[in-house]
Amino acid sequence: ELVARMEWIAQQEGITADAEVLGVLAQAGEGSVRDSLSALDQAIACCGNVLRAAEVRELLGMFSLDSLEQVAKALAAADAQKMFDIVAELESNGRSLQHFARELARYFRNLLVIRIAKGPTKLVAASAPEQQKLAEAGAPFSEEDLTRYLQLALDLFRDLQNSLQPRFHLEMGLVRMVHAGRLQAIEQALAGLEGAGGTGASRGPSPSGSPVKSAAPRLTATNVAVRPAANPVAPVAGEPAALAGGDFRTRLHAALTEQQLTHIADAVAHSSVEESASEVVITAPKMYQMFFKQKDLEAAVRRVAGRAVRITVKIGEPGSAGAPAAAGPTPPLADSTLSGDEVTARALENPEVKRFRETFPDSQVRTVRNLRDR
Repeated sequence: ELVARMEWIAQQEGITADAEVLGVLAQAGEGSVRDSLSALDQAIACCGNVLRAAEVRELLGMFSLDSLEQVAKALAAADAQKMFDIVAELESNGRSLQHFARELARYFRNLLVIRIAKGPTKLVAASAPEQQKLAEAGAPFSEEDLTRYLQLALDLFRDLQNSLQPRFHLEMGLVRMVHAGRLQAIEQALAGLEGAGGTGASRGPSPSGSPVKSAAPRLTATNVAVRPAANPVAPVAGEPAALAGGDFRTRLHAALTEQQLTHIADAVAHSSVEESASEVVITAPKMYQMFFKQKDLEAAVRRVAGRAVRITVKIGEPGSAGAPAAAGPTPPLADSTLSGDEVTARALENPEVKRFRETFPDSQVRTVRNLRDR
């Protein structure tokens, strides 16, 4: 509406202004008709009857898409050196670093909106060619990446308002964006904690697309330590072949982990599992009851058994078979006879805690709490 209004005024006053110029003036008003018209008056007084986007942007302290796109290209290439060059060029040309940070936040907001909208949208005050350029600039990034960059740009703009060293703040803020693009999603990191220890296994791509090495690969049917089955179950015609190797609980744990059903796999690891010809009985502590989703569990049990069986989930303390799969018996974390230091020492010996600390070497265990003491 602002663009349409200023286009009408320009026609009445005999002013030549294309869609890009009018978009810049609309952005300068931040939604205010009065402020946008004031910017139009300034542009006419400075530039005459023919308004050009580059001149209007310089007058208003705004930045072109090409200058802002340099940051996006540096992020896509993970080029921290380029960020220092961008800041040096801004300062040598006498540009306002605070204004650049403000425009950078607006730029990432527009990239995010166009990425979510999957095409031109009225939510971005830009011409169709400009929106196409924005779509191309945002293509290498996921929505999560752009959300993260937008938040960092907003934080950077806030910090620059009172900074005595704006150049240093801007440089470090842009380099921080490069580092943020290399972050691994917490879901990916935690996915490896269900498996046995080990290093060097290749993992899937990070949000920025670069491969990440895992400190603890996921537990699968091919790397879990198993015991021979005492009573192997013969497959039934028409049913999927049963997984071989290890007792039923170990094979079920491996199947669930392989399907990335890590919450159910962890619940099975802390439960006892008894198998008969027609039924599988799982006895689990109450705290794990919520993790047994019948549909997902049924598919895994069917795969492991090689046939359809009835599943019964009971609440109670597991028997001797309830120790975590492939990890040996796990003693309770605490009891009333142990001191605080003994409780902590026992907790730190837990295999899952060990694997977590191997994956996150700088992590600290600050408090140990017995979940039974409520």
